[in-house]
Amino acid sequence: MYRLLSGLCLIFSLLSCQDFKSSKSTANVTHPDSVLVPKYAKRFSISYFKGYKVIHLKDPWTPDTKSTDVFLSSDSSIVKTFEKEGKLAIQTPITKWVALSSTMVNFADELDVKNTIRGVAEPQYISDSIIQNGIEKGKIVNVGTAFAPDVEKLIDLNPDFVMNSPFKEDYSGAIRNAGIKVVANSSYLENHPLGRTEWILFMASFFDKEEKGLCYFQHIEQEYLAVKALTDSVKDKPSVFTGYVYQGIWHTPAGESYKANFFKDAGTNYIYRETKGQGSLFLDFETMLDKAHDVDYWMLILRNEGPVDYSTVLSMDSRYRDFKAFKQKQIVYTNAAISGYYEEGVLQPHVVLKDLVNAFHPGLLKDYSPVYFSRLEN
Repeated sequence: MYRLLSGLCLIFSLLSCQDFKSSKSTANVTHPDSVLVPKYAKRFSISYFKGYKVIHLKDPWTPDTKSTDVFLSSDSSIVKTFEKEGKLAIQTPITKWVALSSTMVNFADELDVKNTIRGVAEPQYISDSIIQNGIEKGKIVNVGTAFAPDVEKLIDLNPDFVMNSPFKEDYSGAIRNAGIKVVANSSYLENHPLGRTEWILFMASFFDKEEKGLCYFQHIEQEYLAVKALTDSVKDKPSVFTGYVYQGIWHTPAGESYKANFFKDAGTNYIYRETKGQGSLFLDFETMLDKAHDVDYWMLILRNEGPVDYSTVLSMDSRYRDFKAFKQKQIVYTNAAISGYYEEGVLQPHVVLKDLVNAFHPGLLKDYSPVYFSRLEN
């Protein structure tokens, strides 16, 4: 039977029965010994059996009808048996793998398994010095782009698996055809900030580090909920919009997305909070201007190699001067090229939330220094 956690994490798991749901049944393909059911993440769960575990991955686009199972075991004979049955089976703990996203590097870093990474995609978006040093010395391979990694390089690496971020159009067929195992990490599709962070449990399962992952997550959850509680009694909730025009289209998160939940938990009224969906809305400039003309705040995520100020924003599109938030200098921004928001923010939602609360409710957090998001002053 799967050994539940010890010490402080055991206390947490007992207080939060949604983390593990146990069964007394004998382990077999029908009745697991125990099941890890995430509290916020909706796209995976893990069943534990005698000698192996199974990650159940819901298809992001047809979650009610299709799923993928990943079988993990430290016993090579069990892995070979599953492979003969046509299952995606991997021997643990992992010793070498390829990360096609910078966020995966940070998950690995938090679990102290970054040394197992042998290949990465698009290293220009990875700020980690150990990864960059590994690439420079030839210990870590740059496999190209996330959408079309170099299959020949992957074959030479012969990794335990390649981890990708799935898209509706499957870009990994060539990798699978080369006999390389591909594991999908759908954390970016979760609709709650804590749900995205909870994928550390998914990552931990490949390295038999669930205890460490759960301890980390429960600490982050506690911190996040404590910040959220500060805004529960706030009566003055400013309005906010986000996004900007790119190639003629204004992309803004739908009302059930993780960003919309960030806005809600930060004590604001996001102007598209009533819309359905967890992805993005695609609008023209005129529609956004009409909707957001008199909105209090504009949250802006940029990737700019140099400093950012209001003239930088105006250089992107002179029409931005027509927004109240621009006129009154109430833009809350992060420069992702410098701040590391896309790399590290997924594992630090409590810090992101503090930044937003500090920006939208000045004075609510005493003597706070923002990490990712701050008011654009000049």
